[in-house]
Amino acid sequence: MRRAGILLLLLLAVVSTGAAFRFHLVSRERADQLAQAARQVEELKRTLRSSRIPEPDWEVIGKTLKSDNPAEKLRSDLLARNDLIPWEGVLGGRMAIPGAESIWFFAPNWALAYVEDGHIAGFLLFRFRIRGEKIEWVPVDAEAL
Repeated sequence: MRRAGILLLLLLAVVSTGAAFRFHLVSRERADQLAQAARQVEELKRTLRSSRIPEPDWEVIGKTLKSDNPAEKLRSDLLARNDLIPWEGVLGGRMAIPGAESIWFFAPNWALAYVEDGHIAGFLLFRFRIRGEKIEWVPVDAEAL
C-alpha cells in the first residue's frame, strides 16, 4: 500500500511538472504573439502617419491667385459655380454645394464636393487649374447617393 502511495505521489509530481511546463510554453507563445501584434500595431500607426493624403501646394496656389487664403478663394469660386452640377433638384429643390465645409482639397489640384438639394445628394470630383487669376474647374467624376 505504501508503495502504491509513493507511486501515485510520483505520478502526480510528473503530471503536475508536465502541466506546468506546458503552461509555461503556452504562456511564452502567447507573450510572443502579443509582442508581435504590438509591433504590427506600431507599424500600422507609422504607415498611417506616413500615408496621409497630401494637400495642394497652398503657397504656390496663393501666389498664383494673389491670395493669402487660396483655399477660401477656391471654395468661394466653386460655391458660385452651380453650372458644374450635373443633376437637377427634385421636389422643388435646387442642387448646390451646401457650404464651404462641403469641399475638400487634395494634392496636387483636386477637389471633392458634396452636393444636395435637401432630398437627393451626391459627390463631385473636380480637377482645378489656375490660368492667370482665373480658376478653371474640370468635372472628373460624379456619384449620386
